[in-house]
Amino acid sequence: MILRLEWAGFQLEYNEGLLELRWPNAAVLEAKAERCAEASLGPMSGDGSAQLMFRFRSASSDATDLILVRVGVPAAHVQDAEHLIQRLRREHGVPDRRTDEDESADLSRLPARAPGWVLAPAGAASEGLFNEVMDRIANDTD
Repeated sequence: MILRLEWAGFQLEYNEGLLELRWPNAAVLEAKAERCAEASLGPMSGDGSAQLMFRFRSASSDATDLILVRVGVPAAHVQDAEHLIQRLRREHGVPDRRTDEDESADLSRLPARAPGWVLAPAGAASEGLFNEVMDRIANDTD
C-alpha cells in the first residue's frame, strides 16, 4: 500500500519498501527502508508542528557515512507522519533512535584525528567560547 505525505514544499512517498523524499524544484532522495537506521518525530512546537527525522546508512555495512534528513511537519500532518514512522517500525524494524547512542553521555570534544570527520583548528575566539560553554555546563546546578 502506497503512503503519501505532502505539504507546501515537500512530498514523501513510501511504496514497497522505498522511501522517496521530494523537495519540488530542489532535490529528490530515494532510499530503501531497510537502510533507515532511525526514524523519529521531533518535539512539537507551540503551534503543533514537529520535525520528521531520518538517518540512513550507506549500502556498505562497514561504511561510516550516514545521510541525515530533517523535515518540518505542519501540525495538520503530524498524525500522518506518526503513522509513517509506525509503519516503518512494523514493516522494517526501524528504531526510534540508534540503540548504541547513550542520551546521558557526557558532552565532549571530538578528537582531532576522529575517523569520518574533517576537522580544522579552531580560532582563539572559538576556543574561548567553547571553554566558557563547557565551564557553564560543568557548573550548572539546575
